[in-house]
Amino acid sequence: MLPFGGLSMSIDAVFTQFFADIHDQRQSEKIHYAFFDVLFLTVCAVIGGAEGWEEIEDFGEIHLP
Repeated sequence: MLPFGGLSMSIDAVFTQFFADIHDQRQSEKIHYAFFDVLFLTVCAVIGGAEGWEEIEDFGEIHLP
């Protein structure tokens, strides 16, 4: 749990609250992954050193089931 705004929140709750104002502009017919999952994977991959979409995809393939 992390202290956030005087409350203890889980990392996913903090992440969700921090990115809550970003709206999913994707076409609904083309959505294969939840928007939160894409954002979270992207942030984790970049923190892990990924540079560009191909490396973000590689990161996801390596670290996700």
